[in-house]
Amino acid sequence: MNNNRPLFEERYAQGHEHLLNYVIYRSTTGPGEDEVLQHKLFGATETAHITLHANGVVNLRDKRGTAYLKTIVMSNLAGFSPPPSQRLKQFILKVRDKI
Repeated sequence: MNNNRPLFEERYAQGHEHLLNYVIYRSTTGPGEDEVLQHKLFGATETAHITLHANGVVNLRDKRGTAYLKTIVMSNLAGFSPPPSQRLKQFILKVRDKI
């Protein structure tokens, strides 16, 4: 199986301006899965993303400011639709205190 292909994908939006992609990939560094929550402006420009690696390590990559993505996570995606899935809720619980 190609490691670059997502095993699972979800999209969340707040109007036309803010888009979140929640994606799960097979880990390339060991057994398990890596989870990523990515924020994009207008569906095109990535501002930041959070990666939860299979080993529990959390990385926050800031491309154009992480403050908004942190706020989104801390608010449990308030204002985004659809409501977060159970899988995304679990991701948020795991990363919230590490970002």
